[in-house]
Amino acid sequence: MIDGSWLVMSQGPQPGQTFMLDRDWLTVGRDPSNDIVINDPQVSRQHLRITRQGQMVVIEDLGSTNGTFANGVRLTGPHVLSNGDVIGLGDGVTLTYYEVGIAADIAETIVGRPGSAAPPPPESFPPVAAPPMPPTVMPGAPAATPPPPSAQRIPPAYPLSPPMPPEAEYAEGKKRSKLTWVLVLLGIVVLLVIIACAVTFVLDYIGMLREVAPFMYTPLEWLGLI
Repeated sequence: MIDGSWLVMSQGPQPGQTFMLDRDWLTVGRDPSNDIVINDPQVSRQHLRITRQGQMVVIEDLGSTNGTFANGVRLTGPHVLSNGDVIGLGDGVTLTYYEVGIAADIAETIVGRPGSAAPPPPESFPPVAAPPMPPTVMPGAPAATPPPPSAQRIPPAYPLSPPMPPEAEYAEGKKRSKLTWVLVLLGIVVLLVIIACAVTFVLDYIGMLREVAPFMYTPLEWLGLI
C-alpha cells in the first residue's frame, strides 16, 4: 500500500483502533485468517478486500451479508478511497481512511469519540510542488499576438474549380444533348443491322429446310409465315 495510509475504527468493538495499510493486498473480515480481523456480528467472515492499483487504494466488497458502504452508499463495485472516506461494514462497524498529509487533530475530529486514540501521524510529508510561474515579460517587449485567422485556415484537400458561367453551362448541356441523340441513332442503326442479319439467316434456313424436309416447310406456308 501507499506509505502512510491507514484505517481508524470510529465505531465498532474497539473504537480508535488503527490498522496500517502496509501491503498491496489486504482482506478484512471476522475470520482469523484475514489481515485485518474485526470480531463483530455485522462483519462477514470474508467481508472486504483492499488493494493498490497504481497510486490508488481501492476497496471491494467480497459478497458480505450486510454489505460494505463508502460514505453512506452501499458498494456495488470497486471504490477508490480518498482522505476522510468513511467505510461502513454493515451497521455496526465504521472505519475512516487516512493518507499522508492529513493532520492528526482533523482526524480526531472526524473520528468524534472523546478519549479515542488519534490516527498515528505520518513520519514525513510528501513535497508539495510549486505552482507553475507565468512567463516573464520584459518591459518594452512587444506582446505576442496570435496568428491572423487567414494563417489558421486549413487548405482544401483538392483545388476547387471556379463556377461555370450560365452561357458556358448552356452550351455544355446542348453538346451533351447532341451526343445523346447521336448515340441513340447509332443504336437504332445497329439494331436494324442485327434484325436484317437475323431475317437473312431465317430465310436461308427456310430455304435449306425446303430442300431437306419439305413436310416441315408446308405448315409454314399454311400459316402464311413464308
